[in-house]
Amino acid sequence: MRAIGKVAKLSQQGWWLLVVATLFMTGIALSGTFINVYIWKMDRTYEAITWFNLFTFFCIPLAFVGGGYLASKIGEAWVMRSGVTVLVIFFAVLLALGPSSVHYVKWLGICFGIGQGFYWFSFHVFSFDFTNPDNRAKFTGLSGLFASLASMTGPYVAGYLIVRVRQVSGYHAVFALSFTIFALLFIATFRLPKKELPHRPQLSLALRLNQDSDWRRLLIGSVVFGLREGLFSFLVALLVFDVSKSEEGLGLYGLYTGFLSLIAFLLAAFIGKREGLRKFGMGLAAFLLGIIPFLFMQSVSARSLFLFGTTTSFVLPFFLVPFGTMVMNEIDESIRSARYRAEHLAVREIALGIGRVVGIGGFLAFVVYSQNVNWIPYLMMALGFAQFLVFLITYRVTYTDRKASDQSVIEVVKEKREGRSLQRMK
Repeated sequence: MRAIGKVAKLSQQGWWLLVVATLFMTGIALSGTFINVYIWKMDRTYEAITWFNLFTFFCIPLAFVGGGYLASKIGEAWVMRSGVTVLVIFFAVLLALGPSSVHYVKWLGICFGIGQGFYWFSFHVFSFDFTNPDNRAKFTGLSGLFASLASMTGPYVAGYLIVRVRQVSGYHAVFALSFTIFALLFIATFRLPKKELPHRPQLSLALRLNQDSDWRRLLIGSVVFGLREGLFSFLVALLVFDVSKSEEGLGLYGLYTGFLSLIAFLLAAFIGKREGLRKFGMGLAAFLLGIIPFLFMQSVSARSLFLFGTTTSFVLPFFLVPFGTMVMNEIDESIRSARYRAEHLAVREIALGIGRVVGIGGFLAFVVYSQNVNWIPYLMMALGFAQFLVFLITYRVTYTDRKASDQSVIEVVKEKREGRSLQRMK
């Protein structure tokens, strides 16, 4: 039996990875929301901001694949640094272009997507290597907790700066602050271990759709999850800004919802230790997430957005922690899948990317061909049940430690080879 108390503790590398992740999320939280608002204010249409997000989410999975090939040459740590460098360049270009950046949203989206893709590839590989099935839910919960802290304080600080430093100059101050944080993040990555992937990536090995029904369910679930997640990642913030007419109001909204998420991630990490309770929480959260968008049936108002933000921010962590843990544990089931962890993570990100691009692409089609935005609440209601559909697809996924049996097979094959070698020598 494994010593549960020992393996459940996070290693020093695991804790440092959480520090790196918190710096990254702080930089993104400061500017991520207000990049969308900044572009929207310059253009005053949904089209430019949708193109920006479409190219961002299209490039993230491509960067995952590219990150896998780079990791076999230069190691995961340098892939992460490459991503952070691209993000530093992104904010430098955004500062240099100023209001004219609205004319380059596609190129900016590509840059933002590549930077995030390289970072998230390395983060997921490191988080897999630094955790195990006994402490993975704890790591995921703590990661979400620190991300909530960042998403709670980042938008509020950014909104305060923008209002106090006179609008456009305030946006530049926020982007400069994110630039500085990512420069610090670049330095922080040097405490991560330098190691290269032991082989060239082979994505075909991670597809194995016909061989593993659990992995197939998780990939299909990831596509469905991306449908809602991609669109809601920027649309809700724009609706809040449109209703509040103030960056500070949007920042206060982020502070409030981030605080609720922080509490929820703490609770989700606690109940994540028990699989039965974890799955029950995931199912209940998925059902509630499907009902919440019906608040917009009558109108998108301050009241409906407040209720939506309150419920979503508290409920969503109970879905995210089990879902993320499920994916990591499925990869960790056997020696073979764990060896090709980078390929599995890249394929999973491609599945997420497909869902995000389809969701945002559908929204863009409506924006381009329809001048009426009254259909937006109905689209949000239609996508609201995506998480519940994900739960129905994945609730049968179970973790089975096959490493012991894999090791037995490896030893048998090794003995047979050694026996053949002895016969040849005789």
